[in-house]
Amino acid sequence: MASIDSKKLNRQMMIYRIVQTIFVGLLIVLAIVFQSRFAVLGKPELFLRSIMFAVIGQLILIWPVYKLAWRDAGVEIEGATANLTVDQQKALRKKRLLGDLWKFCGVAFYVAFVMLVPDAKKASGSTPVLAITIFSFLLTCLMYFQCFNFSAKKRLKEIA
Repeated sequence: MASIDSKKLNRQMMIYRIVQTIFVGLLIVLAIVFQSRFAVLGKPELFLRSIMFAVIGQLILIWPVYKLAWRDAGVEIEGATANLTVDQQKALRKKRLLGDLWKFCGVAFYVAFVMLVPDAKKASGSTPVLAITIFSFLLTCLMYFQCFNFSAKKRLKEIA
């Protein structure tokens, strides 16, 4: 088995932990903002309903996100091996680009969906839809980073 320099991967996992902390803070702040917005509208039950729908969305997305994170962690571990040939580097670059394309498509979907939601002044039901979408986006990002770190640790243990 080729030797693996896990220094870069460990650094990336540390950065992902920091990003997860930032996303959790952002999730808390936005939860407070939406909870107060629903209270002002006189419909506080919509806050819990939007969180429930966001969690249901996460249950639907858990398998594809985990598979993408597992694949990305494998690509990073393969890239950390010493003495890669030019063909292996090209193949890894293509795998990274494909993974980045999937992540870009996911982010673009959420951004486009949020941008297409009408203003709350024009449509009364847009605030719950916006809350569900934003919560789902933040939870999906958190889930990807957690799955990546889990997958990378698991694969590094298998190799060692």
